[in-house]
Amino acid sequence: MPKFETESTTEVPSAFFERRRLRRVRMIVELTMNLVSSDATVTYREACCLIDCARRAILDLHPSFADRYERIVRPHFECLLAERWPHAELLRPSGAELVN
Repeated sequence: MPKFETESTTEVPSAFFERRRLRRVRMIVELTMNLVSSDATVTYREACCLIDCARRAILDLHPSFADRYERIVRPHFECLLAERWPHAELLRPSGAELVN
């Protein structure tokens, strides 16, 4: 085999890029949760818009993450909204569009 040919080069970058995408997903979730929980000027409607934008960004990065988002990430967002606005309605389903 010539020097310039390697068999494992396709596996290493794909694992690297997968870890990178997952780090970005975690970062999006953490930033959104921190912004909603710590900024007292954010309204419930704005928080729902931020969460919806975070969901779209996550699914753009990782389209196969939809099921995991619904099972893992969405309950965290719902819990955060319930803590901050206990008398507000639940997080809208992902199909409902919010207009600013």
